[in-house]
Amino acid sequence: MQSRALAVIALAIAVTFSGCSQPTGPAGNYGAVQGVVSDAKTGAPIAGAQVCIFVVECQNTAADGTYKISTVPSDPSGMTETITASAAGYVSQSQQVHISPGAPTLLNIALTHT
Repeated sequence: MQSRALAVIALAIAVTFSGCSQPTGPAGNYGAVQGVVSDAKTGAPIAGAQVCIFVVECQNTAADGTYKISTVPSDPSGMTETITASAAGYVSQSQQVHISPGAPTLLNIALTHT
């Protein structure tokens, strides 16, 4: 009986909120940065490397070394952001990149073994 009451409550909540739209990304000018993190010597992708922008938003690379950080505030002309990639057994590397609204900015990063 208790499980049926919970099911009825869940259904009521679902019906109540069914008219609510899904949240969208933040308003304003946003872009993205994406690329591949690879071994500087062999060119092999580095899975699990961490790529950070603003040192607060980070993504781990996929098995093929790719990453994408979305909804990054775009930069005014002449401004750049620091992107840092790091992985166990490699020297961390930082690069500057300009984030434009719309299409993703491509930034491939090659790390050197320690």
